[in-house]
Amino acid sequence: MTDFDFIKKELAELEQTDLFRAPVCIDSACDTVIRIANAEKTLFCSNNYLNLAGNPRIIAAAKEAMDKFGYGSAASRLISGTIKPHIELENALAEMFNKEAAIVFPSGYMTNLAVLQTIPQKGDLILLDKLDHASIIDAAKGSDAEFRTYHRTQFAFGETSPVGGFGRLEKFLSSEDFNRKFIVTESVFSMDGDFADLKKLVELKKKYNAYLIIDEAHAFGCMGKTGTGLAEELGLLNEIDIVIATLSKSAGCSGGFAAGAQCVIDYLVNKARPFIYTTAPSVANSAAGLCAVEIIKNAQDKRKRLKENSDYLREKLKNLGLDTGASTSHIIPIIIGDNKKTLEISKKLFEKGFFVVAIRPPTVAPGTSRLRISVQSDHTKEQIDGLIDALRQILNG
Repeated sequence: MTDFDFIKKELAELEQTDLFRAPVCIDSACDTVIRIANAEKTLFCSNNYLNLAGNPRIIAAAKEAMDKFGYGSAASRLISGTIKPHIELENALAEMFNKEAAIVFPSGYMTNLAVLQTIPQKGDLILLDKLDHASIIDAAKGSDAEFRTYHRTQFAFGETSPVGGFGRLEKFLSSEDFNRKFIVTESVFSMDGDFADLKKLVELKKKYNAYLIIDEAHAFGCMGKTGTGLAEELGLLNEIDIVIATLSKSAGCSGGFAAGAQCVIDYLVNKARPFIYTTAPSVANSAAGLCAVEIIKNAQDKRKRLKENSDYLREKLKNLGLDTGASTSHIIPIIIGDNKKTLEISKKLFEKGFFVVAIRPPTVAPGTSRLRISVQSDHTKEQIDGLIDALRQILNG
């Protein structure tokens, strides 16, 4: 057998620097309380923001679809894998986002790959926020277009002039070296919990005749009157050229989607390799997603509770003297810095009955390791207070 000493060496280095990771097996449905190794833990690191992963209506919709259509799609969408629930879901998403059409992929990661490696072309420029999700960055790296980064704050990474933020973005937008420019950003940033300045990005898009692509992954379901995300919350949905989001977080299902002009979606169907060369999502998942969309549109109470819980927890954490960064959303980091210390706090919380994963490089920048707390609409005040009490005990030694 071939020797993999080079891999073993790198794994050993990860262990020595407190960067080795291993998944934790959960023995129950994902809700505010889960079971791990026959012990109950209060879950504070799930993206199940609206607690729909175990929703009875969604489960029933998936079961009904399986009874009627079976489980697997058995082929790619352009062969024989397009089945009625896929089309129904795409039509519902297009209507929800007030776009001409939508397209569904097996994951949000694949959605970003498909859009950014297909729509921007050679001679174009993709402009990314420096802290965009890995799927956006990987997609841009694999595109025939060139890409550059900016940062959403005016002064970033030690720079002392506005060129570090929107000044840098505007410098690239004003360049005549490229055919087309695409601004691509998350709306709610997944590790910091702060917002993109969509009003400013729309302004720059119009000024320089650029395209604006927004990934609403962590805002879909959680913000806006009908739950489409931050752009709807700000009244800017119609200004966004392509909206990307996921069914894998607040919707409690799996998969990703893009919504935009009919020509954009038709082009993705005909040109996007992650669409053409992969088996279609399961029929059960599309039926479940369709049910989730209907629930999300009318989930104003859940969105209200999610915000109330988030504000309540963030204030409690600040009162403990903890650094929550620029978070203003349901994603609340506790920035520790040191890898080892972050792991130790996560372990102690686990022992006290709270599951909060330690986030370390390369997911975040070196020196910014953190506990990433994600709030759910169904978290109770008692659960939040319990987490705060546990943190207080740990900090006090």
